[in-house]
Amino acid sequence: MLLESPTRQYGDVAPIYDALMASVPHAVWVSRIEKAARDRGKAPRSVLDIACGTGIVTSLLYQRGYRPVFGFDIAGPMIAVARTKAAARDEAVEFDVQDAAAFDLPGRTFDMAVCLFDSLNYILDPAALRDAFGRIYAHLVPGGLLAFDLNTLYALSHDLFTQRNDWGPVRHDWHAHWDRENRRCRVDMRFAIDDAETGETRHFTETHLQRAYTVPEVLEWLEAAGFVRIETFGNYGERPPIAKSDRVLFLAERPDV
Repeated sequence: MLLESPTRQYGDVAPIYDALMASVPHAVWVSRIEKAARDRGKAPRSVLDIACGTGIVTSLLYQRGYRPVFGFDIAGPMIAVARTKAAARDEAVEFDVQDAAAFDLPGRTFDMAVCLFDSLNYILDPAALRDAFGRIYAHLVPGGLLAFDLNTLYALSHDLFTQRNDWGPVRHDWHAHWDRENRRCRVDMRFAIDDAETGETRHFTETHLQRAYTVPEVLEWLEAAGFVRIETFGNYGERPPIAKSDRVLFLAERPDV
């Protein structure tokens, strides 16, 4: 059994998160989801961005004309960055600090909900993930669309998150540890950040935990929550996932009636 370190997730990393994610094709992913909506004959306007982090996708959705756009995340420091960025861009996006497994937005429903970049893998308890699907269902209008991705069992168990970057003002050294029994991946992250004004280097660490979920069990829980027309795609492509897909896109709908 893997001995877990205490988790420190998305605190100190919040101010540099956007720099770390600069190479992630968020816009491509949003376009893929928009295509899926069109293919299903849907034209969503209001969007809920679940586990929105610093609001990268939230801002993209706002810039593409969705209204209203609402984002929430369990990490307060990430939401603080998201609010600062939205204010600087004069984007009328609402943000809140909430837990995906228990969130409640009284009186609010949305045409579409998204949860991108493996955020739901951070829910370590299967019962809590099932609760999250129930909460999302309750916050969608009839016919509303849900789109989310997960890191696969293959990705989390094959050391894909042991990474190192020794150049630039933001450097990192990550080491992944796979717990086969509990299907958890712990990533011990070390960061070194150069301060351009003082010339000093700040060092800090974070420990992140993700759990691997299989496609069949996620499909079962989505159906139990009431979702229909559920589809899966490997790596945001057009084909179903294969054994070595490292990311799976899930699409599902709340029934029209």
